[in-house]
Amino acid sequence: MKYASFMFAGLAAAAMSLPGTAVAKYPEKPITFIVPFGAGSSFSALARKLGQRWEKELGVSIVVKPTPGSGGRRGGIRIYKSKPDGYTIGWTHFVPFLSDTYLRGKKSSIDLKKVAIVYQIAASQFYMFVNKKSPYKSLADLKNLKSPLKFASTGIGAITWVQASALGATLGFPVKFVLGYKKLGDAALAVAKGDAVAGVGGAVHTRGVQKDLRPLMFFGPSRDRFFPDVPSAGELGYTKLTNLGAPRVVTAPPGTPEAILKVLRAAAIRATKDKEFVDWATKTGFYINPQGPAGTWKGLDAKTKIFKELKPLLDKATKKK
Repeated sequence: MKYASFMFAGLAAAAMSLPGTAVAKYPEKPITFIVPFGAGSSFSALARKLGQRWEKELGVSIVVKPTPGSGGRRGGIRIYKSKPDGYTIGWTHFVPFLSDTYLRGKKSSIDLKKVAIVYQIAASQFYMFVNKKSPYKSLADLKNLKSPLKFASTGIGAITWVQASALGATLGFPVKFVLGYKKLGDAALAVAKGDAVAGVGGAVHTRGVQKDLRPLMFFGPSRDRFFPDVPSAGELGYTKLTNLGAPRVVTAPPGTPEAILKVLRAAAIRATKDKEFVDWATKTGFYINPQGPAGTWKGLDAKTKIFKELKPLLDKATKKK
């Protein structure tokens, strides 16, 4: 297997050195992989595991660089503005940029349609949970609440903000947020400690504090393997909520040569077909959902449509006039 991996890398480099190709050779020095959240985040864990595979295949170091800030926007902006030479890539967290445009009425700080898609590796599926000492035992207890339910979130427009607001809008209860957490694990800990009543996150984010939390709903179309007794949004009839998760998409700056993207894409495809990588990801709490550029854009377009439809309800839930 190792021989095959190095042979693949060698063939890719040789092909790129042929006359008429966009670049002479790639890669020939370390690649920086931007993560839009802090060290220890789920984005960082998946990047490091992917990087370990790519180091063997591509023959260069993959330097994972956490770049937290602004609910995931800072890292995406860093990738977008980098030199399009294939040596700065990473996860673009699309949700906050879509939120800015379609939920908050703000101009996105980057042109999403210009982002170079390498490959989608996974798609998140989260839970809505509350502090176990809270009086809420099920979603039915949240319907028609008069006082806002306080959620811990990584920022306005972030996935936690979107899903919490959408749930409140759908069930008819107001929400407010405790903001500023650098990663979802920190937000889950805040709920466990009682700094907030509710939160949104996956099994990977709540590990270590699950005894202090009570999951009320899984945002997926069917029940999840981690908490099989928790009802899903799909079975409860909230189908629009099942499409609000955040895709884990490897991206590159606009203008990155297609020859470079093909080398990275081939390595990404091999990772999502590798049993060891998939088994690790599944056990850890990730949901492998491989998609090429066309499939990734199709999913983002579907998410955009749902955001537009939810906006009036979200404005009501967050008391925005």
